[in-house]
Amino acid sequence: MSYKLQIEKALLNIDFEVVIFDLANEWWNDENWKVQFKFNPGIYFYLCFFDDPYFEGWEIKHQRILKINAVTEFPKNWNDDSNLIASLQMQKGNFKKKLAEFICEIEAWKIIKIQDTGIKKNL
Repeated sequence: MSYKLQIEKALLNIDFEVVIFDLANEWWNDENWKVQFKFNPGIYFYLCFFDDPYFEGWEIKHQRILKINAVTEFPKNWNDDSNLIASLQMQKGNFKKKLAEFICEIEAWKIIKIQDTGIKKNL
């Protein structure tokens, strides 16, 4: 299963769904997803797939991802972390473990947002 499908499945497990897939127009950004909480469309964030500028083989789309950031607003540039919820580093390592940590950070953010909006959901 591709890493994108694994991310999407993990998000579904915490009641988030991808509502928009969008290709990016910046040199440093490959793709963006708008991800929305199933029970309140007002709770959403974006996943930004950042290109690795040092990757050799630029013609191979989607294989040059350096990191994936979950953000509340689109970044202004490649190193703008001002609206960061969580970051998934794509360098070599245990992807399953990194993904679990990434999803836990998003889940913690979701709980805060739910408390802020007063939504009750039986988990």
